[in-house]
Amino acid sequence: MTEPARLIADYVRRLRWSLQVIPAEDRDGLVREIESHLTDSLAAGHGSLEAAIAAMGPPHAMAARYIQEFRLAGALGDDRPAPLIHALLIRSGRSVAAFGGVLAAMLLYLFALCFAAVAIVKPLFPSHVGLWSLPQGSAFGILTDPPAAPEMMGLWILPLALAGALACYALATLVLRGTGRHVLRMTNP
Repeated sequence: MTEPARLIADYVRRLRWSLQVIPAEDRDGLVREIESHLTDSLAAGHGSLEAAIAAMGPPHAMAARYIQEFRLAGALGDDRPAPLIHALLIRSGRSVAAFGGVLAAMLLYLFALCFAAVAIVKPLFPSHVGLWSLPQGSAFGILTDPPAAPEMMGLWILPLALAGALACYALATLVLRGTGRHVLRMTNP
């Protein structure tokens, strides 16, 4: 085996080993693609092979990028938001869009949780949950010391709080999915 062929075989072997978390079929396709690229670079001249390897970086670094893309693509196909949040959080150190999308989604999930809490607590402590109009402004939510003013919504707060919770949850999920698709598009132009 010549030195360039040994260099390609070593790179491909280390890349294949670093991609163990990806299913075999996908891993084999990626490895074949990289091996083909390196072989084409070798055919273009010996200096091109070293330039191609230098451009790709170490096999473990290239594998890490592929694994992140694979996980993000898989998380986009999952119905649960947690895998998508996790995949985007990993990217958030290198992507402002990923960081902003996760932050916006987490705030919306927090609002959804607050609205759901209002709907759950209202039947249990009706005088402590509601919407009050006060001279200094409005008060909404769960209060330990409710004002003496009359509560304005009564039990109508239940469907409105549930609708708010569902709307915030749906919007947060849309933000996450949109951010995930955007990040994938940016890595695969």
